Amino acid sequence: MPSELLSAPGRRALARIRHCVHLHEQELLGLDDFFSQALPVLAEGLGCDRVSVWTYSQRGPQQALNCERLHHAGHDATPLPPLVEQQHPDYFRELDRWGILSANDAQSHPALRSMREAYLLPHDIHSLLDVPFAVNGRRTGLLCGEQTGAPVEWSATQISLMRQAGVIGSLLMHRLQGRARRPDALRFAG
Repeated sequence: MPSELLSAPGRRALARIRHCVHLHEQELLGLDDFFSQALPVLAEGLGCDRVSVWTYSQRGPQQALNCERLHHAGHDATPLPPLVEQQHPDYFRELDRWGILSANDAQSHPALRSMREAYLLPHDIHSLLDVPFAVNGRRTGLLCGEQTGAPVEWSATQISLMRQAGVIGSLLMHRLQGRARRPDALRFAG
């Protein structure tokens, strides 16, 4: 996805996230600090108030997504409980089928029906934009953007920004897997 499809704030956000990746690679920024800096930048670039990063894991024959970091309204927040494929099969199927879940009206989106009562309504989430990322063809993580208060219509530029941030996430996870001996990398390297 060419960066020409991005808005000026989206291009600035990607440049700042790439800079955080560079600092992390140079071991000038730990993984926790990386996420503390990169997630607010992504939220600002998307113009939404919640952004999170999740990692895939296996729970028996089922996949699960585990919230590693959540940034909400300018602050790091307590990570959310895992999402298990058995409880949310339509959500996982949608991600597998399309490689993205863009829900302008999350509360009525068919793939999110199982999350409505326990997640969307209590957290006042009206719009959701999820993009998985992979390493060597295997899904390893997911970026999630959410808007609370009222629905938004995700634009092509916001979707492009999220997809490009997902590519950066793939590269970061690939590098972390290469350094899996490091204690701070183990949580995120799958």
